[in-house]
Amino acid sequence: MLTTYFNDQSWLAMQPNNQLEVDSANGSIALKQGVVLINKTTAAAMLLAAPTAVFDDGKRLKIVAATAHAHTVTTPPNGINGASDTVTFAAVGDWVELVALNGVWYATVGGPTPAALSEV
Repeated sequence: MLTTYFNDQSWLAMQPNNQLEVDSANGSIALKQGVVLINKTTAAAMLLAAPTAVFDDGKRLKIVAATAHAHTVTTPPNGINGASDTVTFAAVGDWVELVALNGVWYATVGGPTPAALSEV
């Protein structure tokens, strides 16, 4: 997994704490706040840890598909909106924005298809 943190001024308005992670291989998402670009040339299988209650409350993480493959991001059971655990992307630009509260990620989705939530 390639992880890059940009300090370029153009990213300041977009990213909390200037954090950007670019993932081009299967693995775990390291960030709990910032922007993650999934850039794998085939479908990526990514893992996202649950946020820590109180400590991570209010953190925002946006995950964006940078390639058009069936990327998945999986959390612990019921880790998204208290009912889902998987986000599936299909098109370039599909995204999910997650906000942490009490050990759960709360999601809004968007993009061309947009990204889909499910319990697997």
